[in-house]
Amino acid sequence: MGEIPTMENVSVQIKICGLTTPQQAQAVTAYGVQAIGVIAVAGSPRWVAPETCHAIWAAVHHQDASVERVLVVADGEDGWLETYLDARDSRERPTILQLHGQESPERCRQMAERWELPIWKAHRIRSPHDLQSVQQHHDGSAARLFDAHVPQQLGGTGQRIPVNWFQGQCLQGPWWLAGGLGVENVASTLQQLTAMGVRPHGVDASSRLEQTTGQKNLARCKAFVAAVRGAGV
Repeated sequence: MGEIPTMENVSVQIKICGLTTPQQAQAVTAYGVQAIGVIAVAGSPRWVAPETCHAIWAAVHHQDASVERVLVVADGEDGWLETYLDARDSRERPTILQLHGQESPERCRQMAERWELPIWKAHRIRSPHDLQSVQQHHDGSAARLFDAHVPQQLGGTGQRIPVNWFQGQCLQGPWWLAGGLGVENVASTLQQLTAMGVRPHGVDASSRLEQTTGQKNLARCKAFVAAVRGAGV
């Protein structure tokens, strides 16, 4: 049998979110990320129509079939979600549903069962207590994503959760850190968290890697991947 992974020998995974074109998604995939996120939240400046979403997934699959294709939704109705999830070709479908709304634990479980997809539940953190309380949600999530709470916004704000809020936390299961991560701060953030013994399973970046809203700066994306890999954690 092979070596059992531990905190010391498993790399922090990388998700870059808010891709809006197949060309950029394929380029970012080639940099060695583990997940690509596409926004299907109406009203988001990074919203992508179903047909474009399918083309993005096909491009990601073509570049690297092992990369997770994460569809970001918020309180979507089944009929509307079906336009994103019911592509005829499996290569044009997501492999993960990331829920950013007020979905109840029952709704999370129902969506996972109906669409036969793992759920990542996003939580907007407004205090250290939130990091503890969200873990009491029995929603069947395969992973959790922690983002900074900004009133009236579901994500992509560029705001950070204070790193000291993680001090002394006992976080169970895989979790991703999102919010305000960029080339200039991701390595130091990971180093601080690791020193606290609460290193995330992965990091999620979007707005700080853009040149304009919805358009990634590919040089920043590549540098972000290098910064995570060079963080020494």
